[in-house]
Amino acid sequence: MLVARRAFGRYISTPFLHKVFGNKIAAGIRSAPRPPIARRNDPVRKAVWHGKPRIDEYAWMQSPHSESELAEYLREEARYARHLMKGTARLQRQIAEEMQKATEVHQMPPPVETESGGFVYYVRQSSSGSMVYCRRPADADDARSQLDMLACSEQVMVDVEQLARRDGYELRNLLVSDDHDCFACLAAPLHDSHKASSESGDLLIYSLSSSGKTKPVERLEDVFNFAFGPRSTIFYTMLDEKLRAHRVLGHRIGQPQSEDVVIFDEPDAECFVDITRTKDKRYHIVNSSTLDSSELRIFSSDCDFWQSQSTVSGSYDQLRLVRRRQKNVEYFIDHHSGEFVILTNSPKDSLSFSHISEPLPFRLMRAPTEHPEAYGWKELLSVSDSERIEDVEVFEKHIVVSIKRQGLPAVIVYNRPLGSRAEIRLPYNGYCTVRPEPCPQYNASTVRLSFSSPVHLESVAEYNLDSLKMCNSWSATPLHIDSNDFVIRQVRVPNGNVLVPMTLIHPEAAYWSQKTSPTLIRIYGAYGVSLEPEFRLEDVPLLRRGWTIALAHVRGGGELGRQWYADGKCLNKQNSVSDLLACSRYLLEKNWSVTSKLALTGASAGGLVVGAALNAEPNYFRAATLHVPFVDPLSSMLDPDLPLTGVEVSEWGNPLASSQDYDNISSYAPYDNIESLGSNNKSMPSILVTAGGQDKRVSVWQPAKWVARLRSKAGYAGHNGSSKLLFLASADAGHFYSHGNNGNHSRDRDRDRDRDRITESHDDYGYIHAHALRNAFLITETNS
Repeated sequence: MLVARRAFGRYISTPFLHKVFGNKIAAGIRSAPRPPIARRNDPVRKAVWHGKPRIDEYAWMQSPHSESELAEYLREEARYARHLMKGTARLQRQIAEEMQKATEVHQMPPPVETESGGFVYYVRQSSSGSMVYCRRPADADDARSQLDMLACSEQVMVDVEQLARRDGYELRNLLVSDDHDCFACLAAPLHDSHKASSESGDLLIYSLSSSGKTKPVERLEDVFNFAFGPRSTIFYTMLDEKLRAHRVLGHRIGQPQSEDVVIFDEPDAECFVDITRTKDKRYHIVNSSTLDSSELRIFSSDCDFWQSQSTVSGSYDQLRLVRRRQKNVEYFIDHHSGEFVILTNSPKDSLSFSHISEPLPFRLMRAPTEHPEAYGWKELLSVSDSERIEDVEVFEKHIVVSIKRQGLPAVIVYNRPLGSRAEIRLPYNGYCTVRPEPCPQYNASTVRLSFSSPVHLESVAEYNLDSLKMCNSWSATPLHIDSNDFVIRQVRVPNGNVLVPMTLIHPEAAYWSQKTSPTLIRIYGAYGVSLEPEFRLEDVPLLRRGWTIALAHVRGGGELGRQWYADGKCLNKQNSVSDLLACSRYLLEKNWSVTSKLALTGASAGGLVVGAALNAEPNYFRAATLHVPFVDPLSSMLDPDLPLTGVEVSEWGNPLASSQDYDNISSYAPYDNIESLGSNNKSMPSILVTAGGQDKRVSVWQPAKWVARLRSKAGYAGHNGSSKLLFLASADAGHFYSHGNNGNHSRDRDRDRDRDRITESHDDYGYIHAHALRNAFLITETNS
């Protein structure tokens, strides 16, 4: 039916359809649902900020009193979207099958094993494909006394499938205690939609008995992150009503949670608190950070907060401040063998607290255990201005430093006794992601690195730290993907006085054919988070159909260091949009694609950049998909009661207090600039928007208001030729639900630096279903 309408143009008449196709098709077109039209404020809300009026005709969607009306509007939008996507059901099923097959391998490699505390820990797959977390004794002779003659037998700690079916939980995090007699799982209840989409969870604590069986001990509620302490203690953080981790508490296993001790409480609304532990387990670290600064306090793991005063001030007495907060200065610490190792971008004079207008590069410092404060810091290792330190793993004789060099990864091994450095040769010509695997042994002679590329499944390789040669590897060869069929390259796109890196992934045959191909540009560009060239399951069906995937590493991301990030935030946010448009023009001018085949995709803060680009140059693009898009930043940052508003002032600015920040956000905010999208008879791209009704980071009213205004002001109110606007909001979904953890979709950076964390899980079915829908939309729109 929709194909018939497109074939005969926008103004085809019903009598003509009767004559040519008969009554059935004509009646079907008459019964096609019209796009929902949202109610406008009556009277229209008009607010004045810094002497400037702002009209918001859909402000009612933000009101808690309008939840039921908003829910009905979302249902109407969903019915309309499903109707228009009904013809793609077969294609969606086909794409879903391709995504499922993409991870099928010839033979599963043996699990990657980690030895700690006399046990070997590993994760394997069950016969049904579920992840199973296990351990076995490292030494068979010693194991006979430890596990009651069950030497070398496997001890299952958690089977993810059983945890879901039997206990109703989805695993998020798992840690083992110091004495290896118990473990704790941070998990989300599956059958409570509000808790399932919450970023806090229940902490399930289990004992590991000598009989080889696990036994539930207790459950703590509303836990965000945690770290074990000695002698059956746990330290954890909690979120406030604005999703800000603001408090660290201490818990003794076996005691009521109501008796937990407050270790630290952060009143500053811009700060986010985390609890971690040093590699040697001698110290715990309380990190109170903003998006551009950090302030760390340490306490000995031997501290007994329950014997001291039970007040917050009593706990504070046992915390030692390392360096007080300074804007644009961050630092992270670890400890081993009598010294602290500090990763920081502080000034050369670490005691200087003068104003820093531009972020400085990171370097590695050292300080004696007795004096961790900044006055005792000595430089240990630095990199060039074109390099950025991303991660550090400290060993007895070596330091493994993961860096970015011109946006590409590199791994430096610093030999401490010799004072020399060398690089590990990376696979895939460096077009990959590299992540050091946690290693609890300080005196280890090897390091493990995990690799992933857009056309290679994740693999793990072990390298000798002296020779830098690979001595072991764990990888799987997929059955249905041949990496030799694809090419990965990086180009530099000129935009004014900068060169914007862009990674291109495409079929080799398509490149040599000299034909333009459908192209999807992926964008993020916020919080200093790099858009990594990693394996994304959702890209496989597109690549197999001849698509080019372009990763635009725009300013605001972290690919080229802290300055690259600073040049794309706050007053410089327009640079992110400008860089994206420059990358789009490059693809069109170099004949990689044409406007009828060029598409955009972005999630969360990346959705903001997509929306702004559509406003600026809608004629560049045929289609766009936005997931949980942050498209009304001005309304969000003008409401201090919303989650994350206080935390994110350093990312977006403070339009409440600053007229300059207000004007800046107003200049690029997608919701506030829709008039330009529908003006001057510009061609209109088709847009698919998805969101979560339980999203606390980007409230569902943001995309709802944007879609409603697009319909009323940008020409999407009717059947606009071949251009569509579809909006699907899942009532029970949150910010992260349904798309797994591929890509950086968070409005808040990943602050989990706990090196003992084993893994996280995600809903594979929801992830595959959501991306099958988006891919089907992109394919049909670029083929129309």
